[in-house]
Amino acid sequence: MRSDWFQLSQDMRVRGALEPRGVKEAIRPEWLKGEDLLELERSNLHFELKPCHQLLAVDLIERPYPLWSDPLKQLLQTFAPRLIFRLAGLMDAEREQLYPYWFLVPPQLACLHEDSQFDSSGRLTRLKVDADCLQTCGWPIVQAVDNRLHENVFLINLALAEAILRRDFTGLCMQRVEMTTAEPML
Repeated sequence: MRSDWFQLSQDMRVRGALEPRGVKEAIRPEWLKGEDLLELERSNLHFELKPCHQLLAVDLIERPYPLWSDPLKQLLQTFAPRLIFRLAGLMDAEREQLYPYWFLVPPQLACLHEDSQFDSSGRLTRLKVDADCLQTCGWPIVQAVDNRLHENVFLINLALAEAILRRDFTGLCMQRVEMTTAEPML
């Protein structure tokens, strides 16, 4: 049986989305890989927001490191209670408002198919994943890992995608992922 998977990302067309400052300096890339989690636990993740005339709290801030809104985090934990999150407060000093966001340590899966394509700068242009690898995965959300990837690629299963669509989330983009399966043996 084959199930559909989707790439979940921030909708970059949304104007005024929250943009935290200093994230790249405070968050270590190893944390996304599940390394040095004790250091992550001790860290104080608070960031000021880039000034903007009209701020919009989107549910996923993808760059430079992904930060997930509180409602989206709650939904993810419903589907996968063992996910590791760390609170990251985003402060709008001008309006004196605090936005709670979460840094996620995602399960990682080497599921990129060799037919995935990249442009000359190394940016992913065609995502193709191994369906058999995803089918055996017990997580509803994974981060695709591959030494060719220079960006974060989050994949969610059909059940989680449907749950997201049934709710009023802002600034999310989901795209069905092209999948391949192993050739059947004759």
